[in-house]
Parts: sequence; C-alpha cells; structure tokens
Amino acid sequence: MQILTSPLQKVHLEPPAIPAARTILLPYIPVGIVSAATGQIFDCYALIDSGASASLFPADVARAIGIDPVENDAGEPFFGISAQKAMGYPHPVFLKIGGHGFATTIYFSPMSAQETLLLGMRGFFDLFTVKIDTKKERIELGAIGGERDRHKIVTR
Repeated sequence: MQILTSPLQKVHLEPPAIPAARTILLPYIPVGIVSAATGQIFDCYALIDSGASASLFPADVARAIGIDPVENDAGEPFFGISAQKAMGYPHPVFLKIGGHGFATTIYFSPMSAQETLLLGMRGFFDLFTVKIDTKKERIELGAIGGERDRHKIVTR
C-alpha cells in the first residue's frame, strides 16, 4: 500500500562536489518522530539512507520528545563515512509518515557532529518499500505488511 509520494529535495552545493553538479537531488522526506512513552512529536525532514545500518538521529531530537536520559544499556557503535565512532542508543518510537503511524526503534546519538537525521536499514527499510524516480524527481514509499502494522498515534 502506498503511504507517501514526495518530491526529491534539491540541495545546492557550494563548492560543488562534482564540478558539473551544483544542485543534487536527495531523498529527504517529512516525518514526525513520536515518543512511544510521552506521545510528544518532533516534525522534521529526514534523509533516507540505504547505506545506514539503522535509523540514527541526534540526541536533541530524543530530548525534544521527552526521552531523557538518552543513554541506556543497549547502546551500539556506529561508524560513518569518516570512520569516526558514535554511540547510538535505541528507543521505541512511532514514525508518522503520510498521516500513518509505524512502531519502530530509532537510535539516538549524543555526538554533536551528527546533524543529519538518517532513516536506515533497521527502523525504516524494514517497514517500507522505497522507489526513487530521478526523472520525475520524486520518491514513493509503500508499507510492508499492510494494515496490521500501522498504528493510530495520539500526540500531546
């Protein structure tokens, strides 16, 4: 079942990473992150990243929805493109996408250098099919599992 159709976001690069490309298209989508415990919501744009092993957000997002402390005993190390290690701590949340709620786990990292909100393999790709159409400059999401995996979420 299709959940969302959204335009790819045009990002202007200065200086360009590739000399001929000053503008690139990136799969940022509008999402709400809802605390499973408090119902508080944080609306944002997050980057769909098939190279990320799990969904990873800055700790400031966790605190904004009432998750504090962020650190817990289930922390895992994450390594980015620069091979720097950042610890991520899992918390149950709902992703609000296209008016639907999906129960998942997001890892939150207190590392301040990580500013991009990443939707990765665990916590996102295990819930959705993703189609990126660069010709039409759009992204389409479909739900894996159908009606039984969607949730009505109440936010405060």
